[in-house]
Amino acid sequence: MNGRVFQALRDDRAATARALLIARCAIALYLVELVGNLTRPRLLPDEPALSIFYKLPSDLARMPGLPGSLDRLLSMPRAVFWSVLAGIVAGVLIQVYVAVTRQPDRRAAVLTWVTLGLLLLPFGLIPLMVLVEYFPVTLACLPSTAFVLLLLRAGVRFARVPLAALLAAFGWGALIVFGLGRAYTGLAFATISGHLGGGPIVTPGGDIGGDPVADLGQFTRNQFRTIDLVIVHLGVVNALVIAAGVLLLLLFRYRVTDAVTGLTLGAAVGLGYSFVESILFIKIYGSLGSFFGTTGGFEYWIRQSIGLLGGQVAFGALLGAGLALAARARRRTAVAAAALVASAGGATAAETLSGWLSSRLGGRVETGSTLDTLAVSPLLWLLPQLPFIALVVVLLVLGLRGRGPVLRAATAAEAATGLQAVTRAEEPVLVSPALRFWTVVRTGRRYGRRAALRLHRLQTAQLELISRRVQEDPDLEPQGDELRARVLRLKGMRAEAGS
Repeated sequence: MNGRVFQALRDDRAATARALLIARCAIALYLVELVGNLTRPRLLPDEPALSIFYKLPSDLARMPGLPGSLDRLLSMPRAVFWSVLAGIVAGVLIQVYVAVTRQPDRRAAVLTWVTLGLLLLPFGLIPLMVLVEYFPVTLACLPSTAFVLLLLRAGVRFARVPLAALLAAFGWGALIVFGLGRAYTGLAFATISGHLGGGPIVTPGGDIGGDPVADLGQFTRNQFRTIDLVIVHLGVVNALVIAAGVLLLLLFRYRVTDAVTGLTLGAAVGLGYSFVESILFIKIYGSLGSFFGTTGGFEYWIRQSIGLLGGQVAFGALLGAGLALAARARRRTAVAAAALVASAGGATAAETLSGWLSSRLGGRVETGSTLDTLAVSPLLWLLPQLPFIALVVVLLVLGLRGRGPVLRAATAAEAATGLQAVTRAEEPVLVSPALRFWTVVRTGRRYGRRAALRLHRLQTAQLELISRRVQEDPDLEPQGDELRARVLRLKGMRAEAGS
């Protein structure tokens, strides 16, 4: 079934055009960041033309407690940078070739998806290097991440998002959102710092006159201002790239029914991003705990335990729900813009307000104590996110309640066709999650595990068919026929199992 879905996507001109537009926008933004970085004022001695190639001074790199991979941790690898440029050039050449030679629609669509991969996948090398470089931490984060992914899959009781779509959303978040966000922000940090720095830094013994201590103090203050702006920049960039991923996944049109689907896909994208980010932060704080005052274990507790459903998971869910609502709203632009602002603003607030609250608390609670680790620090991190998490919960509850009548009507309409994909006897079972569950359980007890699995696959296929009917899109009729034929084949398998 997934092969037929991707075949339809490949042949869908609107789908390929939108995908290529998203890739072009992503690359255009990257080139803007690149030009801004190249033209920034220089602050540090021997600073390279591109800040991502800056290496730590040898005396700093030899400081005790700093890991040997810190350069790779803080800068964009040269191989990734040149791979990105090579991908851009190759993608442009392919599109020029398609335009000049006027390829058939099917071949042009395939070449367009190849172009999309060439433009975006090189950014995925950045998180892949993190996953491989810190493989033990990756393994430690896998169980909790897999649990949330399965929770997203099982949480929607009627017309679930397919596992393939959830995995695609997770992969987009882990590879593309993290990779693009890291590439954009790595360039933006030095660009913003250069414009706020107020001129080159004066170092002791240098040829430039002035008070080095005062200049260094001003540089430090500017760095704090830079960090604040970079946090805003990262929040906006992540929201835009998450939105791009959700819009691409909404190309699975016959599977999208309402805001619940968008919410689930957005949460899966955010989960992929949080997975890689957690690995990076656990490694940083595990290696530099003596400088930051925290440990890798504490970061694991915050990011992979108590706050697993917060952060980008919650903000991605909010953004995905907003985009799905925008697709059906009259004022699409206003609804989509509101979702972007809420997601980017919430992510920025979560980063800045939690730090501000921690500073206001001061020394009233001993840092690293049991009370601080188990209650105070998690609360300070989650508190700015609670209004957004509450909004996500409200959207989920309302979405689940609202989809019930719509999907019950679609089930009745399918049963009324008399095509036997859904019968009148099956209708009350399909519209009730509890009845579906107990029907599978009773089938397993009476006929065995194999028969129960076949019944579960049949019900899943029937729900996919019903979800397709909700779309009321004439272009999706062939997909409906394929789904109906699949249900009938599965019914034949179930009859054999029960005979």
